Amino acid sequence: MTRAQKIYEIATEFIRSSSFGHSYWRATSIGELRASPPIPFVLAGDEYPIVSASLPGGDWYVWTTRRLVSSCEGIQYEADAETIIRADLGNLRWQPQDLSESAPIYKRKATFYSEHGVVACLQYETGFAGLALTYCYKYWRIKHPILDKLMTPKAIARYRENKRLAVPL
Repeated sequence: MTRAQKIYEIATEFIRSSSFGHSYWRATSIGELRASPPIPFVLAGDEYPIVSASLPGGDWYVWTTRRLVSSCEGIQYEADAETIIRADLGNLRWQPQDLSESAPIYKRKATFYSEHGVVACLQYETGFAGLALTYCYKYWRIKHPILDKLMTPKAIARYRENKRLAVPL
């Protein structure tokens, strides 16, 4: 398993298990490039999408196993994911929303910083879907620095199964 595959498995499982209301996410995806509307982005070799969103008005972002790439208010951004040290996700309070398909998609602006200043801005879908970006950022700040010590979700399942089978009766 490559380093990028390990990042992908651990990060996507962390985000899926930490977030909720996935059926209400209309512009945000975990583990894939959002298909509609299409995101004009090509993954590099051995790079996988962790979280992506394609919003009305042409704004989009893709946080991959290597970088954060976005188009926000007509400006393109690209930042190495490992250099992001701070995020301003705006007011994370949930605003009342109609969860039907015909309701507008509410969005907020987020700004990401490295030690050299602003490296990326993006618009993200609020409500339940806002958790995807929040937990993706948390993965990079909390889990990624100890990546070599973490087990993949499959390895954890094997460990738990072996532990269960090893318990004497």
